[in-house]
Amino acid sequence: MDNLRRELGLKEIVATVVTSVIGGGLFLTTIQIQDKIPLGSSIIFSYILAAIPAIFIALCYGVLSSTLPSSGGEYVYISRILDPFIGFLVTWARWFAMIAVIAAMSVGDVTILENFFNIINMENVSTFIAMNIQVIAIILVILFLLINYLGVRLYGKVQTIMFVLLMIGLSTLILFGLPYMNINNLTSSMNFDWSLIAKASSLIFFSYIGFSAITDAGDEIKNPKKTLPRGIMISIFTIATIYIFVALVVYGSMSPAFYNSYDFANGSVAEVAATFLPFIIAVFVAFAGSIAIISDINPTILSTSRLSFAWARDKIVPEKLAELNKNQVPKWTLLINGVMAIAIILLARQFIEAVMMINMAVLLVFMATSVSALILPYKHPDIYKNAEFKLKGLWIFALIGFLSSALFFVFVVRLEDAMPGFILLLIWLSVGSILYVFTQEKHKMYWRMQRQQRKEKENADKKLIREIIGGAEEKNQ
Repeated sequence: MDNLRRELGLKEIVATVVTSVIGGGLFLTTIQIQDKIPLGSSIIFSYILAAIPAIFIALCYGVLSSTLPSSGGEYVYISRILDPFIGFLVTWARWFAMIAVIAAMSVGDVTILENFFNIINMENVSTFIAMNIQVIAIILVILFLLINYLGVRLYGKVQTIMFVLLMIGLSTLILFGLPYMNINNLTSSMNFDWSLIAKASSLIFFSYIGFSAITDAGDEIKNPKKTLPRGIMISIFTIATIYIFVALVVYGSMSPAFYNSYDFANGSVAEVAATFLPFIIAVFVAFAGSIAIISDINPTILSTSRLSFAWARDKIVPEKLAELNKNQVPKWTLLINGVMAIAIILLARQFIEAVMMINMAVLLVFMATSVSALILPYKHPDIYKNAEFKLKGLWIFALIGFLSSALFFVFVVRLEDAMPGFILLLIWLSVGSILYVFTQEKHKMYWRMQRQQRKEKENADKKLIREIIGGAEEKNQ
């Protein structure tokens, strides 16, 4: 196997994190969540509440990415620091969940495109899109699969362009939308029920989870010990600010009559914005919404392919999957992940229901990653001392990250219609456990061998000490 190329800098990291996070969670879930949890403009508090654990978890990722920057990100952190089996199992769940994200975002983007053409009064095109949602979604997956296949440098350029377009579109929505915001509109729809706000936070936590995607490309980042944590922290604070302002503008512009009659189940931020913004601005916002969803697909394909690439390097899955093409990217994992995403598109029905299963899997990873950050300074002080990004009181951030992730997991499982996704997750974890046990004898991992060697040395030292003590006692007798 040849080495991956270090082609990604700080701007590509920020572009990847922001575009992979801001997507369906902003343009779709911000509106469609009302169909599941009627909390009105109180969704603003849900975004703030969900941001708190996201920031703590992001800090943990910042430390770990500075300590062990590598392809496979979370898998490497958890397996090397916490436990190899747990590391594989939770990232096995995340891998499947993120492939579902590729499918869900592809289908979600077609919905935004449909809204876009409705706004510009091209109903024929809109109707065509509505009748061919799955086909168009599959084309999007194939397009970004090809971009990833052609190399990480091209990936970085494409993602940076989409990032710039997205930020211009969101800035336009906020700046032109603020004059239409009315405090009375916000208070009239506000349902200040903390139980609903907390439940909504557990669901829209999905809107923050993409920040971990870039850590899976650790071997392709320039000076990763510095740029990875810096890029993650810049991005997460930017994202939280954007979410809050967009929610303020959108719900602040909804009159009570509009709010009570709107079809939230099939709505979007772009569609609502078209009712109060000038036509040209609304068109551009709808275009930015399309970019937001589309831009999710590219980094998720990158992330999932590097995760399975890391498993192949550790021989949990066939080592053949770690082969690189002439552009120095893992070709077989890209192909497999793309095929699986297309299969899910053909089976997917509702975007909001896919979110539940995705959240469960990613929250498991967040819990394990937080525990890894918690024990790192104590279990592996020799590794931690090499980190260029350290936090005083890291254990506090890690503990809060773990507890909040666990709490959100409980909320997600208890949501209506969440049980089928939970059962699917359990089945998938069982399959992963069988795979791990079946291939365990092939796991010739350097860190496993080092641990075995240390254990053998400790046993030999204990045996020698016993022999010395036994010999001394015989002489005394």
